[in-house]
Amino acid sequence: MIINNDEIKRLRISKGLTLKDVAVRLKVTEATISRYESGQIKRISPKVMLGYAKLFNVPINSLYENAETEWVNALEEAGLHDPRVAGFIEYLEEQAQKEAVELNDLSPKESELIQKYRAADDKIKNIVDTALGVSVYIDELSELNDEV
Repeated sequence: MIINNDEIKRLRISKGLTLKDVAVRLKVTEATISRYESGQIKRISPKVMLGYAKLFNVPINSLYENAETEWVNALEEAGLHDPRVAGFIEYLEEQAQKEAVELNDLSPKESELIQKYRAADDKIKNIVDTALGVSVYIDELSELNDEV
C-alpha cells in the first residue's frame, strides 16, 4: 500500500517533532524520514508504519492512501470480508494505540538514551544495569529509613 506522505508530515509537525526526533524513534535516518514525507519513497515497511502509528497515536490505516478501499479489496480477494475479520483488525489497531500512549510519554532525550542503550555492547549494558540497580536500591533504603 502507498503511504499518505502529506498526512505523515502533517502529524509530525502537529506533534512538534523534528525529522531527527522521528528518525531516532523509528530507527531510520533523518534523510529517510525526509524522503517518506516528500513522497520520494512510496512504500514503507510494515514495521516502520506501525512505528509511525504508535508515535502519532493513530490507526495505521490512516497513514495509507485509500487504505479503507485497499483493505476491503484485499479481504474480499482472500475471501475474508467478514465482520469478525474487521473486528479483529479494529482490535489490533486499539492495541497499537494503547502501546503508542506509553511510547509517546518518552521525551526525545529518553528515546535517544534508549537507542544508545540498545546499541551498546554487553559490558556497557551491565554497567548501566548495575548503576540503575544501585539507584533503585538506594531509593528503597531511603524509603525504609523514612518509615523508621
